[in-house]
Amino acid sequence: MTRKSVITALLIHLSFSSAVFSAERLSSPDGKLDISFSLNDKGAACYTVEYAGKEVLEPSEFGILCEGQPFYSDFKLESASGVQEVSQQYQMLHGKQKNCTYKANRRLFTLANKEGKVLKLVFQVSNDSVAFRYILPEAEGSYAVVNKENTSFNFPSDTLSWLHPMAEAKTGWEKTQPSYEEHYAAGRPVGEDSKYGQGWCMPGLFKTADDNWALVCETDVYSGYCAARLLKADDNGAYKIGFPQPEEHRGIEDSVYPRQELPLKTPWRVIIVGDELGDIVESTAVADLASPSRIEDTGFIKPGRAAWHWLRYADSSSNLEYANSFLDFAEKMGWEYMLIDCYWDNNIGREKMEEFARKAKSRGVKVILWYNSNGFWNDAPMTPKHKMHTSSARRREFAWLKEIGAAGVKIDFFGGDKQATMKLYQEILEDAADFEIMVNFHGATVPRGWHRTYPNMLTLESVKGMEYCTFNQENADAQPQHSCILPFTRNVVGPMDFTPVVFNPEIRSVQLKTTLGFELALSVVFESGIQHFGLVPEEYDLMPDYVVSYLREVPVSWDETNFIKGYPGRLAVIARKKGQSWYIGGINGEAEKKNISIDLSFIDNLEDKSIKIITDGKNRSFEYRQLFGKKMKSLNVKLKANGGFTAVLE
Repeated sequence: MTRKSVITALLIHLSFSSAVFSAERLSSPDGKLDISFSLNDKGAACYTVEYAGKEVLEPSEFGILCEGQPFYSDFKLESASGVQEVSQQYQMLHGKQKNCTYKANRRLFTLANKEGKVLKLVFQVSNDSVAFRYILPEAEGSYAVVNKENTSFNFPSDTLSWLHPMAEAKTGWEKTQPSYEEHYAAGRPVGEDSKYGQGWCMPGLFKTADDNWALVCETDVYSGYCAARLLKADDNGAYKIGFPQPEEHRGIEDSVYPRQELPLKTPWRVIIVGDELGDIVESTAVADLASPSRIEDTGFIKPGRAAWHWLRYADSSSNLEYANSFLDFAEKMGWEYMLIDCYWDNNIGREKMEEFARKAKSRGVKVILWYNSNGFWNDAPMTPKHKMHTSSARRREFAWLKEIGAAGVKIDFFGGDKQATMKLYQEILEDAADFEIMVNFHGATVPRGWHRTYPNMLTLESVKGMEYCTFNQENADAQPQHSCILPFTRNVVGPMDFTPVVFNPEIRSVQLKTTLGFELALSVVFESGIQHFGLVPEEYDLMPDYVVSYLREVPVSWDETNFIKGYPGRLAVIARKKGQSWYIGGINGEAEKKNISIDLSFIDNLEDKSIKIITDGKNRSFEYRQLFGKKMKSLNVKLKANGGFTAVLE
């Protein structure tokens, strides 16, 4: 415990000596994770979090302000429930885990402020997460506006952090920010300022001096609330919930402050906690706490792989020549989809697109089409425009897409986290589901439980992805480390459309720093309900047969995920199971060689399996070997600098 921790704990103890009630505790089913909730002598609500007896969060604040009505001090405890067991089992149509089980302990505290107005606090603690939300009870015909949250996360001052800076609204290319496309401030002491002065995006990763890990995030964000970010509260490690900037999305047309008919329910504030990084990477807490699927007929939702022309050939390639070439490529590779990007409406036209989509479908490949989200909220010139910004426009377009046999849409350039933007996301997903259309959001917010609630949302970008590596050398130089941070941060909370797997060492005069083995491994290390591979038709004949075979078979939705080893920015090795097969991907984020050993004891019936390994060979080539598990207990792999490997056990 730090000096700050000792002093703070002493002060809290002294203030609690005259508290309204002594600390109330709630523990996880296994007893390791614990939250303590108290009111001090001023009636302020505070909490602490411990894991295995070690402090994760020092005393942190609760509370909200609703239209001048304070719910953060002068509280009295009206009632406290006993411990209730929460248990649910559900299936995900895509993601890191197919069959999910959530077990938690729950308590409900009813508080009243000095004016007698009631606020309820709900806590749920599972073996890997602490979650809480606020509820304002029902008052007939009434609405409430939340002007501020006092919620804070007070980490010990010697904690390290991996945080993604929030961009300033209406900045960047054609005023499209914020779009969650920055590099992380990696392994930095807590309490530092964000470089843009707008706080930090969720999720945020933290490592305490006691070697506990915590990921702060939120879930079950819906049209009745905004998405939040983390703001610096002091120089010592405290962060608080922040609301969007006034300029985001449609600017002053939409309020920053969420307004909701009572009863008002905030999203879950979630802290995923563990003493190993696997507790973070493998967690399904964001889906566990999200609302169940609101789509009854999910038969049209099919995860898969996609060919995509834009990464290599940019805007001008949205034409029939490239479309036909990439259709041939997708068909050869056995991929389910192909994405045709911006300007298809001008370069191909709707009539010819109808013909092409039907032709592609007849050959076993379904088309996904790009759209600009905007009415007027950004200056991005790409078309089609004005097709997704209102329900009537969307539904006409979705009806046409269904008619021509298109599978989905990629919708770009949202630029904000206000309640109105959350409502737009949700309504797009609902309208799309009515016409059996799958959705990919780009230039967008991070997943906030929607991959469970609306499983037709197969993926979101919300990452500084592969396209940035084609823009300038600085981004390409940072890619190895950046890619080794994402499995521990962004990709934990939901699907991520990084658009991985690029074999050409040079794109648009930019030299990639990653090896072929590294790029191939991203197909396993990164999870997305649809993977848009950065390969082109000309590479088909250049790839070894075993690489072609691998790319034809690699899944994108998984039955199980097992974190093997790694550290943010340095190394990530992840195993994922599909059916009876295990796929292992490993990437080296550092410019130095590494020898790693992988314990294979987690794999059932190992003695009956063959092991196909693809690593880096000499002079930017692949190397392949096949082993048999009969006498194997571990797998030893040599990683090149910024290199990687894949292994398939079946």
